[in-house]
Amino acid sequence: MEKLGFLGLLRMNNHHRGTEFAEFGVISKNPSLRAVSVSVVQSPNRAFMRIFLSSIGLLFVVAVGCATGDEKLSGSNQAQQRQSKSGPVIDYPSLIKSLRALGAGATASGDVEQPFFSITGIMIKVHGEDVQVFQYANAAAADAEAAPISRDGMAVGRRKIFWVGPPHFVKQGRLLVLYVGNNDKVLKTLEAVLGQQFAGP
Repeated sequence: MEKLGFLGLLRMNNHHRGTEFAEFGVISKNPSLRAVSVSVVQSPNRAFMRIFLSSIGLLFVVAVGCATGDEKLSGSNQAQQRQSKSGPVIDYPSLIKSLRALGAGATASGDVEQPFFSITGIMIKVHGEDVQVFQYANAAAADAEAAPISRDGMAVGRRKIFWVGPPHFVKQGRLLVLYVGNNDKVLKTLEAVLGQQFAGP
């Protein structure tokens, strides 16, 4: 979070008795906060000065809230920005490239088979968790294999599957990706790279 600082409040008397000056501002690199700066104001009325200073304090609180919101939005978009720089995911090599661009590791650990898929997949490690990747000849073949999978991922056609953890199926082009587990970091990374799951809890 960006550090904010006050330029400060200044009160001083001039040659006219009872007249006060006040100046307030914010030190920030954020353009929206740099705008929160008030020119010198003078008033012979102390009550007015108190109201003025209270209003400026409220303005500062609102500005800080806006800066925090922008910061959160920026953080949520970082993964998508990094992924977009690595290019679209169209096959296994581009998937690995995108995952590594996000710092997910994505190292192959062997082959994997599922009785309901017609091809052998590759097991990779994403943030230390096993993720199964199945690459088909084309998107139509991947769609055909994905079609019988139930919405909750607990059955494929009439075959009921007893998973060791919650299944998450994701499809992108000619890729079918399966993650069995509940690691939030892995799920967010897969969603950032491949989009939302089509089957799973």
